[in-house]
Amino acid sequence: MTTKGTQPELGPEDDDWHEHSEHWWETETNWWSFNIPERKLGGWLYTQVLPVQQTCNGGAWVWDDSEAGALYEVRHEGLPFPDRGDLRRCTFPNGVHLEMIEPLMQYRTTYSDPGGFEADLLHQGTVPPHSHPVGAWPFWATRHFDQPMHVTGTIVLQGKEIPVDCYSVRDRSWGPRPTGPTPPERRLPRGTLPRPDPPERARYPHSVGYVFGTQDANEAFLAFTDPWLREDGTTSDDLDAGYLVRGGRYAPLVAGSRSTELDPATGFICRVHLEARDKMGREVTADGGLVSRHGTVGPSGTGLFRWTWTGGCTGWGEDQTYAPPGWLEAVSAGPAR
Repeated sequence: MTTKGTQPELGPEDDDWHEHSEHWWETETNWWSFNIPERKLGGWLYTQVLPVQQTCNGGAWVWDDSEAGALYEVRHEGLPFPDRGDLRRCTFPNGVHLEMIEPLMQYRTTYSDPGGFEADLLHQGTVPPHSHPVGAWPFWATRHFDQPMHVTGTIVLQGKEIPVDCYSVRDRSWGPRPTGPTPPERRLPRGTLPRPDPPERARYPHSVGYVFGTQDANEAFLAFTDPWLREDGTTSDDLDAGYLVRGGRYAPLVAGSRSTELDPATGFICRVHLEARDKMGREVTADGGLVSRHGTVGPSGTGLFRWTWTGGCTGWGEDQTYAPPGWLEAVSAGPAR
């Protein structure tokens, strides 16, 4: 599959809150991931703000390869947040604090839940953010970007301070993101919001695959795919968007596909194979193996993966895949077709 859509230019203003409509489900997010490979540990800090509802969701997640599913997991819902202030130096009611140090490139995040989990992390972009193409799945009607990051600092987990020095990813999204009914009195007239034409995929039940791996400041990849079980029983898991950084040179991915393998014992995705091509014509083939998993029920969810890819690269990253029941089993049953 070949991706379509322009990539809007990003600027320093994208570090702050974005203008929004009166759509009840207007949403603006900040997601920061990190890992500690020697502990098979993955983690997130996440903020999801709904400016029209004046609320904030999110918190922090940490997991390893234990059977617990999570070493720490707190996701707040509906915290009052009427005064958002300046996002470039913002304390959220879910425990996350964000400070922009260098526009679009360097940030400090902290999280405070004494006795549970604490974090003090510096995130340094290795390249400028990748602007998600307009109209590309899954953010076809909103805006989004991803960025490979070098993450350093410390976390305190179960009373023990642990150093962090890894490569991972952060992302940002903004725009309407309905997750429930809109109160009748808050519904906008049809046609109020200009939206691009939806891709064919948006007319069917939703799914998304999101994989990334980063070796260092010069070598990284990220891909969005859409695992799809059609009504006629055929399947696919084609590329929608992403990036490749090779030798320090960034380019968007424009074509490719992914295949997955489920662990018969747990149902989790245990292996991922990605083949893609970027705008410069460079090919990348990446293979990932599950190291640890967030959650106890698969196959949808998040895992920390060890990746190898073209050029002898090795690195760490994630697979995040979400699909309706039965879809991933069907897609993983054989080669995408």
